[in-house]
Amino acid sequence: MSILDTVEIAEPVAPVTVEPVAPALREELLAGVDERGQVTVRCRIDHGGHVRIWRSTYLVCRTTGHRSELLHADGITLAPMWMAVPPAGLCFTLVFSPLPPACGVFDLIEVVDGAGGFSVHGIARNAQDLYHVVI
Repeated sequence: MSILDTVEIAEPVAPVTVEPVAPALREELLAGVDERGQVTVRCRIDHGGHVRIWRSTYLVCRTTGHRSELLHADGITLAPMWMAVPPAGLCFTLVFSPLPPACGVFDLIEVVDGAGGFSVHGIARNAQDLYHVVI
């Protein structure tokens, strides 16, 4: 099962919205994060249903095959918890470990047990390592 599944759900379902983290707590949590080299991908889903993201979601460099690991997800629940996509769609942010300097193009791939993982291929690297994708 993946982020795009709309089947009947047997696992727990989170509320329709993810409550924002209090600013003071957010600052405390982010204080120890080393952002040098991290890659940020802002994602948008425009269709309904239920979604979640698996920890086994990676950025894969097309040149080297290097896999950058998912470090943090904001605005979406992690598997096995599901959440409903609001009628207006859902935006969320994924933060990954650094890509190698030689990487010019990479893929965003969710690796799941069985079929159903999503992927976005051919993302061209930019100097900010900040990307926007539609899933």
